[in-house]
Amino acid sequence: MRKETNAGHKDIYSSSPFGCFLSPFSLSIDRMEKLILVNFEKDPDKYYNTFELQQANDISGRKRFLVIAYRKDGAADIYYQSDYPFCSQTSILNDVSLFVCPLEDAEFEITDEKLQVCFSFKDRFGRQIKVVVHERHRSKKKPFFLLAPVGVVAKQPTSFPVYSLYAMSFTIRKHTEIEIEIDNIKHKPDSFPLPVECAGNFFTRYSGDTFNVDWNKNYQGPLKSIVPDQENKAADNGTNYELINNGGHFEIKRIGTKNGKHELTIEFSPPVPDILCLKNDLKLGGTFKVKTDNTNSHICGEYMLHRHENDVSMELHPNQGWQPNEKRLILSLLFMIVKVFREWPKSYTWRATINLENITQPEMKSGWERKT
Repeated sequence: MRKETNAGHKDIYSSSPFGCFLSPFSLSIDRMEKLILVNFEKDPDKYYNTFELQQANDISGRKRFLVIAYRKDGAADIYYQSDYPFCSQTSILNDVSLFVCPLEDAEFEITDEKLQVCFSFKDRFGRQIKVVVHERHRSKKKPFFLLAPVGVVAKQPTSFPVYSLYAMSFTIRKHTEIEIEIDNIKHKPDSFPLPVECAGNFFTRYSGDTFNVDWNKNYQGPLKSIVPDQENKAADNGTNYELINNGGHFEIKRIGTKNGKHELTIEFSPPVPDILCLKNDLKLGGTFKVKTDNTNSHICGEYMLHRHENDVSMELHPNQGWQPNEKRLILSLLFMIVKVFREWPKSYTWRATINLENITQPEMKSGWERKT
């Protein structure tokens, strides 16, 4: 088995290695593939001011739809097909109400030439709602990458949402018709002040290629031991591990997950040590970087570990926020002006306590907190 020395982790262990490692980490992928947000906050309804349509594929590959109706009071009503594959839609929002809805006429089509979106439903108040978005002449558009700032909404987060929106676009006003009708009353869509694509835009924006990953869902329960292969790699429950063999102690250098199109990785420097064998009263820390493929952007932060007696406490803090590294001037300006895009991760902190009193069955209690 390949061995490497980790200069950052010398003399940190009090016992011989067990030939396995504990991971306090998890990554889970949402099945959503497309989304569009239609804002009408300047011409709101009595209750709603934004609609979001999501399209996902269920296990059998069928298209399923969900509509989030954002309310003026900060709550959210979710209208969904009964077999929609939920992930974290309810946990990243506040005061959520759920309603099964047929959404039989829902359509979300994106081609090189056009965008065609429509959906209709009867809301909780018995009113008929219909939304149609049609954009032409898409062939010359230059979509961009965006880390969705969905985490800024949650007051009590249950995970850290790394929601990557590839091929993101605003709708160009002169090429787009938008219809928002609630209880036979039409509402005007909001405009966007910056000239993305060198044109006037609606604030209606969409992505036909989403890759949403939840990092470290809140957890309380046992941690199982993971045994790596001869290449110092391992996989468990959809999370892949690249390890450093430090004198027989397996340290976590990188974790990741992927679907058929995209991959997310989180790299730790120095690697996260062998939690089972740490010296008592040892404190150490390092940094981490979260990246998704085909983009130069990343989230950066710090981690800390402290062992005291039979408890190991750990913290993750994405205190450097999102660094978009966008080359297009107009988008750099957007991310600079609208600070929430870059700074929302800074409000998150993950804390965990791992109890090693029973070394054969360690227990962990963990969760995310937000400073609002």
